[in-house]
Formats: sequence, structure tokens, C-alpha cells
Amino acid sequence: MENRSEAEASPCKSLVAAVSYGTASMAMVFINKAILMQYGHSMTLLTLQQLATALLIHFGRQTGYTRARGIDMQTVRRLLPVSLFYNANVAFALASLKGVNIPMYIAIKRLTPLAVLIAGIFSGKGKPTAQVTSSVLLIAAGVIIAAIGDFSFDLLGYGMALTSVFFQTMYLVLVERSGAEDGLSSVEIMFYNSFLSLPVLTFLIIITGEFPSSLALLFAKVRILTPHI
Repeated sequence: MENRSEAEASPCKSLVAAVSYGTASMAMVFINKAILMQYGHSMTLLTLQQLATALLIHFGRQTGYTRARGIDMQTVRRLLPVSLFYNANVAFALASLKGVNIPMYIAIKRLTPLAVLIAGIFSGKGKPTAQVTSSVLLIAAGVIIAAIGDFSFDLLGYGMALTSVFFQTMYLVLVERSGAEDGLSSVEIMFYNSFLSLPVLTFLIIITGEFPSSLALLFAKVRILTPHI
């Protein structure tokens, strides 16, 4: 009886998980777009995001709230390329949101399955089934049709979004082929990713001139939003 009830609950849990993921994904895009319309320093935002993530997981480990293990240099070497591709994907995605409207941004990101499909063929993964290929090509055709009718076409924004698709594809292929994340929990992966990202991101915001003016602008925006604090 228990096995039957668990089997019946499984589709319901899967549906809830899928809806929750879709809602969170859509909300993230809208929130990022709204923030970038008011504060255009996307690299600084990404750096602060990774810093906050690393600190929260570290404090969670110190207080016993999470079971994430400490830094291991062998794991660092294994995850470094994965982390670089991940952050490149996020950085270009945020940059593209400055010039691309939300529907087109979402549409362009849907080209990732096509890119993964092509990368898989060239990397010797094998030819996908006709059903998978036709589905992915149909999505890509829809993206092209939508782009043709986009009256707010921004070449730089489109270029950034397509570059983000490329880095996301490389990230997914690298993770699949290297098995770099094997044996790590999702919290540990997040911690390593944030830890490895911070030196590179800090260097980038300094050489591009974002920092420290971007931080001063952020504090000014926060004071405007919270005048009584």
C-alpha cells in the first residue's frame, strides 16, 4: 500500500517541481531585467551574488545547518574549468538583458538544446533520434521567426545572448564528459563555484573600471530605496 501511494504521489511531485522551477526561472528573468534597467553594472551584481552565496554556505557549515565539506584542492582543480564556463554564461546572460526584451531573451536561450545537440554530435556522443532532432529544430525555427519580427532588435544584446548560449553549452558538455561534479552535493557545488569565481570576477570588475564606482552607485540606490534605515 505504501509503495502504491508513493508511486501515485510521484507524478504529482514531479508536476509541482516542474511548475516551481518554471515559476522561479521566469521570476528570475523579470527581476534581473528590472534590476538591470536601474543598475547596469551586471559584473558587479554577479560578483556580489557569488560573494553572498559563498558566505551563506560558509556560515551554514559553521553553524551545522549544512553538511558541505571544506575546500579540497583536488576538487578545486577539477571544478575550475566548469566554474569558468558557468560564470561566463551568467555574465553574458545578464549583459544581454540590458538590450534584449524578455520574450526574445527567453527565446534565444531556448537555442541551448540545439547547441548541445550539435556539440554532442561533434564530440562523438552519437546521433540523436529523429524525434529529438525535429523537436529541437522546431524550437530553433520558432526563435528565428520571433527574431525577424522583433522591432526592438539590438545587435549587441543578441550577440551577448548567443554568446551566453555558447558558454552554457560548453558548461553542460564539460560537466557531462568530465564528471567533475560526481560525489558532490548541490550545496558543495554552489560553494566551490562561488569560491572559484570570486578572484576572476573581482579582477574583471577592476580592470573594466566598474569598481569602485559601481559599488558607490549601488549604495546610493539602496539609500534611496530605504530612506528611513
